[in-house]
Amino acid sequence: MSTTDTMQSCDVLVIGGGPAGSTAAALLAEQGRNVVLLEKAHHPRFHIGESLLPGNVELFEK
Repeated sequence: MSTTDTMQSCDVLVIGGGPAGSTAAALLAEQGRNVVLLEKAHHPRFHIGESLLPGNVELFEK
């Protein structure tokens, strides 16, 4: 991983691109916010969805 000195401004910084972080980032972006999402893992990554509630499916499909 390389580091660079860069400056970026945003309305919201979301740390973590799991289900909660990615959903929060997407919903905030839909509202017109300038969102930056940081995720340390490389993608595609292994994930488990067994703990997701069926009621959340509609939200994730957005």
